[in-house]
Amino acid sequence: MDGMGAAAVAPGVIGNLSVSLIFHQTGEVLCYNASGRRGMTTVPIESEPVRVLILSNDDCTWTETDYHEVDLELARMQNGLIACGFQTEVFTVRFSVRAELGARALYAPEDWLVFNWCEQYYDRLWTDAEIAAELEQLGYTFTGADAAGMRLSMDKAGVRAALIAAGVPMPIGRTYTHDRIEDWSIFPAIVKPTNQHSSYGISRASLVESTAELRRRVQWVLDEFGGAALVEEFVDGREIHVPLIGNDRLMTLPPMEIDYSLFDGVRDRIYTNEAKFDKTAASYYLTKFLCPAPVTDAALAQIEAVAKRAYRVGGCRDYGRVDLRLRDGQPLVLDVNPNADLTFESDHAIASKMLGWTYGQLAAQIVACALERWPAGRSAGKVEQHEFTAHHSLAQSR
Repeated sequence: MDGMGAAAVAPGVIGNLSVSLIFHQTGEVLCYNASGRRGMTTVPIESEPVRVLILSNDDCTWTETDYHEVDLELARMQNGLIACGFQTEVFTVRFSVRAELGARALYAPEDWLVFNWCEQYYDRLWTDAEIAAELEQLGYTFTGADAAGMRLSMDKAGVRAALIAAGVPMPIGRTYTHDRIEDWSIFPAIVKPTNQHSSYGISRASLVESTAELRRRVQWVLDEFGGAALVEEFVDGREIHVPLIGNDRLMTLPPMEIDYSLFDGVRDRIYTNEAKFDKTAASYYLTKFLCPAPVTDAALAQIEAVAKRAYRVGGCRDYGRVDLRLRDGQPLVLDVNPNADLTFESDHAIASKMLGWTYGQLAAQIVACALERWPAGRSAGKVEQHEFTAHHSLAQSR
């Protein structure tokens, strides 16, 4: 476990609940991991720390292997926050935050800050905005983007319009709701669905090099996803991902470069859904990651400045990630990701390790950002603060 040494998992029963006990290598029980879909109960803490409820989701497409991986991620997060002094439990929702969490008086919003680690409901893809809206309706203070920010993130055309209006540099692009694309003349181009996350709908076929290919791909997106297609010039330059944390005071973590040097073909130099998630695909293993990205101080300053502007406009709160490509050294924003991936191998986790943070300290920083919104009069307890150096431009700025 991160920062806690090796761990072992042993099955058992507590009452009528089948559980797995997660042990530290010394034999100390760290938490109870309920196999009945990942509810967890922590060992009591003597002091009166901030209470953090990690809100997780279930997914009808997950395999047993997926559930095992999710359990490990949740255990890392929970144990990391406990190590930072938080009282932490996990609650898994399936169909409705309001009906399920709202019915649990034990987790009253005046007592618990929610670490929102939900992406969707059990059988409804991309319902993260709905989850945030229900948390708001119940009166919880929670980490990550609000419902409006999540709704914006599901509309790539809307995000693009907002970024351009704010003067954020982006590739040339246009949104199509039909296949009449004769006015487009820039090739190669890339075609993206406007209503998807996590590179869904992005594959080698997304890169087009002729009007005929463009028309076919646009029509495929329209038919497959029932929404508009975003066409952008393909910038065949270095790809940089910038993890950020903060709100009024904003911090950039060391940027990550997606390294395509093992690929010769232009269609392979795309961070596709397959490259991200398909462990049977060659691209999953051949795509390399460099952190911190090897760039000059001047280039880093420019990348960070653009990323911060995009973060503020693109619906992010507490943490997020901005993806860019460089054209002749100039950063162009590809995407803004509120509630970006926070798993143990994510950009945020890897970048924070470059600063010497534990996984728990990364989560604690995000919790600290959410606590800025904690209502006056509620006891928020004590939050560990960390000092940062100016290395990699990590000095906090407004």
